[in-house]
Amino acid sequence: MLSTRTAAFRKLDKDGNNLLTFEEWAVATVDKFEGADKDGDGYLTREEFATTAPKPVAKKPACKC
Repeated sequence: MLSTRTAAFRKLDKDGNNLLTFEEWAVATVDKFEGADKDGDGYLTREEFATTAPKPVAKKPACKC
């Protein structure tokens, strides 16, 4: 289960020390918020918030062994 989050963690861990600081997490969160706030008013409408949902992960087909 954690393997699906490993890439996301590494992307946030800017200094590569395998620890996520508040600052590293906060910068990513602010960037995501600012990217979603299309009109730049400092608020997210429901439509803007909907763009922040994680992309669905493709599931591997079931083994037919």
